[in-house]
Amino acid sequence: MAQAKKEFKSTAFEVKTQCRRYEGRVAIVTGAAQGLGRVIARRLAEEGAKVVVADIQETAVRRTAEKLQAQTGMAFLGVGGDLSRPGVADAMVKQTLDAFGRIDTLVNNAAALIRMRLVDFDEELMQKAVDGNMWTALRASKAVLPAMLKARYGRIINIGGEAWRTGMPFHTLLAGVGKGGLVGLTATLAGEVVRDGITVNCLSPGAMESEADGHDEERSGARDPRWNPPGVMDELIKMALTQATGIGRLAHPSEVAAAVAFLGAPEASYVTGQHFGASGGMAML
Repeated sequence: MAQAKKEFKSTAFEVKTQCRRYEGRVAIVTGAAQGLGRVIARRLAEEGAKVVVADIQETAVRRTAEKLQAQTGMAFLGVGGDLSRPGVADAMVKQTLDAFGRIDTLVNNAAALIRMRLVDFDEELMQKAVDGNMWTALRASKAVLPAMLKARYGRIINIGGEAWRTGMPFHTLLAGVGKGGLVGLTATLAGEVVRDGITVNCLSPGAMESEADGHDEERSGARDPRWNPPGVMDELIKMALTQATGIGRLAHPSEVAAAVAFLGAPEASYVTGQHFGASGGMAML
């Protein structure tokens, strides 16, 4: 008997693609085997980009690339590997240039989504949190810069999260160190390349129904069950939906992807070193 398809409350708010800003462009999206990264990759392809999807889940990301190519009719390349490790991001860039000849946009979406109180972390999980939330973005950004500097064009978008500035529980490493660190990286890297045709910005989602991404296979792979102790996600969603500010619902991932697509497009030429919230007003200004 076929399993019933899960219904998502945010489906009614799905954003449809209505523009083509990426014709002739090449984008890399990390952490794109599923969830928000997968939706961002699909959005950029629908706008005309050839897309490299990268993820630590090697089999899953290659399968995602095949499916997205079939859905959008655009060229996709799936690259597996742990971008926090030396040399992996450089290899990803080489494969991208070999396949498509250029790199216009990098979306640093990969993250180690470990949500727990700091006192409950052991040494191994603390290291995984720093590796997955900082080293992946640092190494990927460094790896794409030579090609972007040569072309005197580039867009780097770091995916943050509003918990770094709302003080959300269970987020000391994921948001406080990881996403908060990406905000600092955004400003300082933007300053380094501000005269080189390269922009760097950070986009922070809030509470999001990330599984409403059209991914119809069993989710598996990289996440250790210790990363999100029982009850944590239910508590966080309840907090997000009952807080005094904000629209009061979960976002559909396409609503966040639409904002990312603007920042990664040629028309965002005069926007750099900025932090944007795509969180329905969870945090304002």
